[in-house]
Amino acid sequence: MNHKLLGSLLLSSIFAIANPSFAEENHKEGHHGEGATKGHHDKSDKTDHHKSTHKEGHKKKKGHHFSPHWAKTLSDKQRVAVDKMHLKLGTQHAILKAQATLLQKELNVMTAKDGADQTTIHTRIDELMAVKAEIMKRRYDHLTEMRDALTEQQRISYDMSILKREGAK
Repeated sequence: MNHKLLGSLLLSSIFAIANPSFAEENHKEGHHGEGATKGHHDKSDKTDHHKSTHKEGHKKKKGHHFSPHWAKTLSDKQRVAVDKMHLKLGTQHAILKAQATLLQKELNVMTAKDGADQTTIHTRIDELMAVKAEIMKRRYDHLTEMRDALTEQQRISYDMSILKREGAK
């Protein structure tokens, strides 16, 4: 086992958890921040060039017709509760994902050796799958905890978004 890799992964996880300004910066930028790629652009861009490259402009997505998106209707108290839940999940996931990354790297190194020990490889795979299962359990616990914090009307929109998911990350 490579202790230097383990140490650096754990150190970076702890840094991300212990430094809320780091997480806040990433959250503010979102996926449309300054480094947006793959055709993402500023939605407020109303220039002629923008309009000419999008013949009919952006059409509104045809979503469900039940209620406004749940996140737009949160009260201040709900918003604080949701933020706390997201922080809790983020800290749990940071450590578990670091463990999964380390296990995957160890598995790769073990497999790339001459005379690889299949029993040890299979044991490592079981450990990796246990970590990934824990990540999923915590993610789905989070989804149900989030749902419990919403009003009946907000749950309609929330439930619709859950049903459309292909999986939790």
